[in-house]
Amino acid sequence: MWCLSFLLAAILCLAEIPQEAQASPLPMGECTADASDRTLNIIAITDMDKESRTSPEGYTWRALTRKGQLFVKDELTNLEVTWDLSSDQNLTTHLNMKGRAMEMSDLVKFNGHLLSPDDKTGMIFEIEEKKVAIPWLFLNSGPGTTTSGMKAEWMTLKDDQLYVGGHGMAYRNKKGEIFSTDAMWIKIISHDGVVKSVDWTDVYDKIAQAAGATSPGYLTHEAVQWSTIHKRWFFLPRKYSTEIYNDELDELRGTNLLITADESMEDIQVVKIGELTHPDRGYSAFDFVPGTCDGVILALKSLEHGESTESYITALDTDGKVLLEDQRLDGDLKFEGLYFLAPQDHDNPTTFDRIVTKAQTIKQLLSEAAAERLMNPAAVPHSVQVGVVKAVIFHKEFPTKEANP
Repeated sequence: MWCLSFLLAAILCLAEIPQEAQASPLPMGECTADASDRTLNIIAITDMDKESRTSPEGYTWRALTRKGQLFVKDELTNLEVTWDLSSDQNLTTHLNMKGRAMEMSDLVKFNGHLLSPDDKTGMIFEIEEKKVAIPWLFLNSGPGTTTSGMKAEWMTLKDDQLYVGGHGMAYRNKKGEIFSTDAMWIKIISHDGVVKSVDWTDVYDKIAQAAGATSPGYLTHEAVQWSTIHKRWFFLPRKYSTEIYNDELDELRGTNLLITADESMEDIQVVKIGELTHPDRGYSAFDFVPGTCDGVILALKSLEHGESTESYITALDTDGKVLLEDQRLDGDLKFEGLYFLAPQDHDNPTTFDRIVTKAQTIKQLLSEAAAERLMNPAAVPHSVQVGVVKAVIFHKEFPTKEANP
């Protein structure tokens, strides 16, 4: 009997860990949305541009994180968001590029670590429950042969890898001539930190053409996600124009578009989200609401008009129906990263504590087995390979620091 209990405990340990590290793709036909009333924890991070510098003469830059809650009610038809201003926390660094830093653009959990990219230095930082952002990986611009940092604007997970992208538009001079296509490249990052640069020009061009923003017009992207449930890409473009880029006019070119595409970029669908009543607000980040089969989206919008900056949060379904009208966040801060905190990220014991508890349970079972063997030697095997189980458990939860964020 002890042997069955031991095997069950070991299987439970091993089965739980991969689910935390990476969710398995779920066919749409097997997904059932959770329509119950519930509360979900969220976190947002800022991109304060030049205001990220703590003082004109100093060498410290900061980003601010803020936590809140999303209340899901009435079978996914009523959504409310509240923010906890007491949770505001500065994350600082001295690492900078030409006096700019900590202009964070997104949030995603990869390899068990919450990560955020700085669109000025090209550095991906690890965001922990502390006041210091930990540099993990540097991304250079374009094809990977440049010395400047990548202007990373969005991140998502696909095929157990981290995808990082930029605005997805070519940069032109005042004559309309293209002088840089670096923003058309994305990075694909493996769990051990290997970076692959991929030219996404065809992808971005197809998305822009589907929306009617053909060259020299443009779409810019800061809110992109891959859905393992739908097996589709989701884009909430920040800006839309049928004309060549203009600094002043660009401030009023926000969109009300949701664009989805299959993996081959052959099936592209464009959905309008309500009426475009505030063209000065553009999508800067979004995440799928957990438990909705990637059918409900919580999104951030940013406003940059002259010296003014504002942030808003909104919600919609994948048919373009608005479920939460734009709600302004307190302060004149520009939030550009959003992430749903799992219960273990917010309140529950750490993964280490839970693994140790399971290991102690196994140890107790072995002690009981040893005692039983003394009483009844024939009933218990003479050896059990527990070391192998322990090795697998700790390898899954605690990869080497050299190979992971």
